[in-house]
Amino acid sequence: MRLTLSHVGLSFDGAPGEGTRALEDVSLEVSGGVVGLMGQTGSGKTTLLEVMAGMLRPDEGSVLVDGRDACGAEGSRALAGAVGLVFQIPERQFFEPTVERELVFGLRSRGLGAAEARERAGEALALMGLELDELAARSPLALSGGQQRRVAIASVLALEPSLLLLDEPTAGLDPRSRSACVDAVRAAARSGATVVMASHDANVLAAVADRVVVLESGRVTLDDPARELLGDAPLMRSHGLEPACASRAASALRRAGVAVEGAPLTADELAAAILAARGRS
Repeated sequence: MRLTLSHVGLSFDGAPGEGTRALEDVSLEVSGGVVGLMGQTGSGKTTLLEVMAGMLRPDEGSVLVDGRDACGAEGSRALAGAVGLVFQIPERQFFEPTVERELVFGLRSRGLGAAEARERAGEALALMGLELDELAARSPLALSGGQQRRVAIASVLALEPSLLLLDEPTAGLDPRSRSACVDAVRAAARSGATVVMASHDANVLAAVADRVVVLESGRVTLDDPARELLGDAPLMRSHGLEPACASRAASALRRAGVAVEGAPLTADELAAAILAARGRS
């Protein structure tokens, strides 16, 4: 799926062009791969995801789905049938009384039989490290925060959307669950989905993103390959963003006189760079 935003603007609490400007002249295209969305709190990340999902209609500009107007009847139907959005706050996503009913609702509404829907739901939940048999009869709202987030992610993954939108999906997750989420995002991208993931965590995006877009006050200020942007610690800091741990460590080692080359973004890459520096010394 190709989603194209051209000069998109959106205001809240006022007439178009007035009130609080949430998005300002946003132009970007997403088509395949994993796009990371970064920015400080209030920069417009959630609003942009909701525009991409068709939940909000922009005051200005256009949103095209494979060349069709997303606000028109044909484009709107295409977007609704292809998009999956994981909310930043999982509780806002739940509306069924049990975990099983939450997970199978979308699948059943698309015509899957009960047995197939349950199987797909169980597989998606297993990707997130949870067992459907253990949680099926429980209320989603009675789960722990981490479990709620994983159920919310699984409920969207089960639908196998062409456009997967995730709003801070790893927030509050333990390391194992974060790793499971990253693996699931990679798998979705490999299967052909276009993924847009908003996150404050450069470490997560370093592991999964092909490209990173930075928002500031509703505007796109950076749109670069992930390695190029995330590997530039001074640039990240100049935009109020926390660099990845490996990038920060590499910068500290250079200041200490260790000739670390390249832009390591993960622990494995940093270890390899340190070993290479030792070999040259």
